Amino acid sequence: MGLSSLTLVRRELEDRLRERLEQASRRYRTATQAYRSLLREESDGRAPSPDSPLALARQAESDALAEYSHVLRIFTDLTIYGKMPEENSVEAPAERVARRISVVDDDESIRDATKMLLRSAGYQVSTFACGEDFLNSDAVGQSDCVVLDIRMPGIDGLELQQRLNASQETVPLIFVTAHNDARSRRLAMDGGAVDFLCKPFAANSLVSAVETALTRRAVKRQAAKAT
Repeated sequence: MGLSSLTLVRRELEDRLRERLEQASRRYRTATQAYRSLLREESDGRAPSPDSPLALARQAESDALAEYSHVLRIFTDLTIYGKMPEENSVEAPAERVARRISVVDDDESIRDATKMLLRSAGYQVSTFACGEDFLNSDAVGQSDCVVLDIRMPGIDGLELQQRLNASQETVPLIFVTAHNDARSRRLAMDGGAVDFLCKPFAANSLVSAVETALTRRAVKRQAAKAT
């Protein structure tokens, strides 16, 4: 993934944050309208009880404003000041909080860009500079998906896939590579890889591949429980 892919990742993150900002703005406007409507109907000069509809509406408005302000700050930092979101600053959807993705690539800029992209999609992300570091970590048994390069010093991507298969680790793998040779693609896919993406690739292609990998894993787990 060269400069063009890093630019795509950044643009994808900006688009996601812009969409979240619009959604947060709509929620805030809706909450404000609901609160003001109840205020006109119920205001009698007395403080509302904590569990009254008016108090709940006021809390909903406050929460919506806090969310809007939070997303606006992150969006402004990125688009105006070029500051990337910090760890956990982009809150993950509740249904994705436990999903952990491991990124294995010897290129630091690619690791950072991929981590930023996947975090923006709501995933927990761990990065590793080589296959050995990944295999020696607790991420082997805790990852829900692994995104890895083909060509790396030491244990390359295909060898890492072989070791995981031999150890009965069923974590789904997605390969990303600048070297799109037919043999590597065939070996990767025959070994059970979910996808084989060529650098540079569109950011949404990686997110879509991760979604597919997690869906397939969930289906396999459900099938295993049923047997």
